[in-house]
Amino acid sequence: MSIFLDRIDAVPVASNTQFDPQFLQWLWVLVDALNENLSDIQNSLNLLMAIGYTQTQINDMESAGQLSDGVLLYDTTNNVYVGREAGSLVKFTTTPYP
Repeated sequence: MSIFLDRIDAVPVASNTQFDPQFLQWLWVLVDALNENLSDIQNSLNLLMAIGYTQTQINDMESAGQLSDGVLLYDTTNNVYVGREAGSLVKFTTTPYP
């Protein structure tokens, strides 16, 4: 199931002559930036990617209590996926695809 986030169509005040042109330009840039952020968030949700950390960084985060159950990380030192399950870090082993 894909997630689709609605976008902002346009700045509705574009035909209004009461606003300064610089303000209208700022609004257009703002709308473009918000739409770009929405696209990035949508892609992150639909194309879930594990964030890469070194083995040392993962162990440091675990020791500091920063990881909760269900997190998925990528160990760039050992080239494996690591997750936290039932209070412990576990390594996900895989076979070649497909």
